[in-house]
Amino acid sequence: MPINKNSLRRYQLIDNLLRNRKKKRTINEITEIVNEQLYNDGEKKVTQRTIYNDIENMMERFPVNIIKSSNQYYYEDEYDSIEKKPLTEQEKSILEMAIITFSFFRGTAIFEKFNDVVTRIMAGSVIRKLYNDEDKKCIQIGEVTGDSGQEWLDTLYNAIINENCLKIHYKAYNRETKVRTLCPYLLKEYRNKWYLVAYVKEIGSTNLFKLFRIQKIEPTDDVFFKDSSFSSENYFNYSLGVFQVNGQEPIKVKMKFSKPLIPLIMENKIHSTMEVLQITDEELIVTVNVYDTVELKNLILSYGQNVEVIEPNSLRQNIKEELIKAYQNYS
Repeated sequence: MPINKNSLRRYQLIDNLLRNRKKKRTINEITEIVNEQLYNDGEKKVTQRTIYNDIENMMERFPVNIIKSSNQYYYEDEYDSIEKKPLTEQEKSILEMAIITFSFFRGTAIFEKFNDVVTRIMAGSVIRKLYNDEDKKCIQIGEVTGDSGQEWLDTLYNAIINENCLKIHYKAYNRETKVRTLCPYLLKEYRNKWYLVAYVKEIGSTNLFKLFRIQKIEPTDDVFFKDSSFSSENYFNYSLGVFQVNGQEPIKVKMKFSKPLIPLIMENKIHSTMEVLQITDEELIVTVNVYDTVELKNLILSYGQNVEVIEPNSLRQNIKEELIKAYQNYS
């Protein structure tokens, strides 16, 4: 609903009062002062309820946040004012979508910082929707199951940006905790788990770490080392997920899919390198350039009888052996 002349005049009067943080006023005092000015302007007086609604509407329409404390009203930020250009409804919707998407990080320092920035931009009108169970939920984000490791995101992100080394206490599965000196390069999320790519000084190579296995992080004065062979843009180019053998070259895999899987594979490419060699009503033949990892084998096996590995022969034999073992489990 557009702002009419009368309501805009009241907003301006209320705005002047709320900007004076040294003299905070109650709703009754605000109403009296506004009505006095309206009377002088030859306008009709309004009720206290109207002023209360005006305050609520101001927070929805303008980039301001109004605080009520001890029955007194004032702007949270001393520089707030309705004179600032308000966001359009489309802009609010875009930011609301971004906030809901970013809620995956809720509970982390990164989300709190994001929350604070957007609150100051939008006066909290959209942020409050995140915590209102009565609001219609039209966007759903995958829920985190178990420890994702995101508690370390803020520390690691800052170390990457500032090129700082860190000492981490890392406990791999069924192993003792080890202390490693890392030069962090890249953070990656995969299936609701977070991973870190970092150069390990004790080993002299760039490796992948699971954030949820980090027990402790400590600062260190070690000099940050840049691995000349590392590229954040290319590191996962040939990964189906996140794993690879350091320095490994990708392999070219040729596969044939039967009719039931053709729509699925055509609509959801196995990998960004996928090329279609042949397609008919009955079969689809494609190639992908990927690392030879357990993720590749698991993906192929997940397609069951509807896929056949044509090349390379070593992978074909490996899949064949796995299928024989699987068959023996049921025989």
